[in-house]
Amino acid sequence: MPRFAQIENALADLSANYPTKQGRHLGEGVKAGARGVTIGEVPFDPARHSPSKINPLALSSLITGEPHVTQAIPNRPIEANIIIHNDPKPNRRDIHQTKFALAETLADKISGSMPAFRDRVNLYLIGEETDDRRLDKLGVEMVEGTDDPVKAAAVAADLCMNGLAFVISDFENLPIHELNHKFKGTIGIKTNHELDLDISSIAGNKAVLSLGGSREVRLWKPKEVIAFNEKLQENDQLIESRLERVGIKVARVISSQSEYNGYNLRSADNSIARAINRLGS
Repeated sequence: MPRFAQIENALADLSANYPTKQGRHLGEGVKAGARGVTIGEVPFDPARHSPSKINPLALSSLITGEPHVTQAIPNRPIEANIIIHNDPKPNRRDIHQTKFALAETLADKISGSMPAFRDRVNLYLIGEETDDRRLDKLGVEMVEGTDDPVKAAAVAADLCMNGLAFVISDFENLPIHELNHKFKGTIGIKTNHELDLDISSIAGNKAVLSLGGSREVRLWKPKEVIAFNEKLQENDQLIESRLERVGIKVARVISSQSEYNGYNLRSADNSIARAINRLGS
């Protein structure tokens, strides 16, 4: 399994459901003998407390000689959701594989960075359904009825409201920014093919790049290539600004068949870690 050292470091002190704070992830209410923030001690009551909750080192017990139990606001489990957007429009197998490989490694590293056995990572697939066996191995829950981009965005937004969330998508057909949500703990991992951002690597070929309809780029024409690259960059920046405007911190992963995992491990690690470190800013 590839190592995401920077992501591990970024997650180490992050309280996932409260990304603006550091330290413990506290629950609601008070419990006797629970691990968490101690708020006091009460006399042991056999009708309410288990004998195992008696604290023999309680200060009140030492003073009164009577058994006491510690009252605490308990720690709650940290929950993280990884949402894979399987967009049917690009229809590129390499992009799909990159998303799945990234989700697998990310889930492993997040789980390894969580301190308590009750902490958990949930994986969801929205968009086009798939029978990829890797998703079964990961225990990914496929959310049905999300082929429509608006429905997919609504589901993703709801999943982002509970704890730390990672949305893996190119966000071309996931209008999550249009919803009335403020995303405080969400990382948008913008996953693109390298040609989605720059076609310079295929420029000079005696070929025509069809853009749909009557739109074409003649790759042997430098001016057409430059103009098209500028449009790609404008669209990319527009998507990023829309996501950042609603609080989503953007990380970038470029799919490339020249890389063993389908993406550059170090670049992805650094980009996602930087986005995590920006939560709460």
